[in-house]
Amino acid sequence: MIGFFGGSFDPVHFGHLKNAQQLKHELSLSELFLMPCRAPVHKDGLTFSTEQRLDMLKIALEDFPSLSLDQREINRISESYSIDSLKEISLEFVNQTICLIIGMDSFNQLSSWKDVQKFHHYCHLVVLGRPGEKNRENYDHFTLAKEAKELTKEDSGLVYFAKTDLLDISSSEIRGILFNRSQEGKIHAQQSLDGLTPKPIINYLQTL
Repeated sequence: MIGFFGGSFDPVHFGHLKNAQQLKHELSLSELFLMPCRAPVHKDGLTFSTEQRLDMLKIALEDFPSLSLDQREINRISESYSIDSLKEISLEFVNQTICLIIGMDSFNQLSSWKDVQKFHHYCHLVVLGRPGEKNRENYDHFTLAKEAKELTKEDSGLVYFAKTDLLDISSSEIRGILFNRSQEGKIHAQQSLDGLTPKPIINYLQTL
């Protein structure tokens, strides 16, 4: 069983990396891919360029070798639709059970996603909770799985709400710190990204 954790990663941080690492263990995944999108259709414009976001992911994964990178969406010129990725992944990993990992905020908007009624044919959904976000309990053709081990018994079509204790870090929080900069363009001395994102990413951000 393999997992794909999609997102804009604008920028990548410990909430992405450590949560993915813990989730890989919770689900007993053989591999977990971070899958950055090029042009998210459910969000406003991104702060960092495609190249910068990809650079930061590659740098971050040097310290998280248990995670992998899937570039299919960020390499697309067109908008990123999850259904297209799921179709590609199912053809590429024919004998694997596929888990699509999304946040609770995305799950609660799932009905607006392109061809969502077809998702259950291709994957299980794994939902990461976030403070203040409640499950709307409308599973869009998915059946609730109460335990992670249930995901191994079906090829697709289950939704599972992760039980892992998740780090509450957001990319918007990091961008808020970054936008308060000195005249030299460096991160403001009175604020710190320590503990929010890996040190190599902080160093990279300071060069922009």
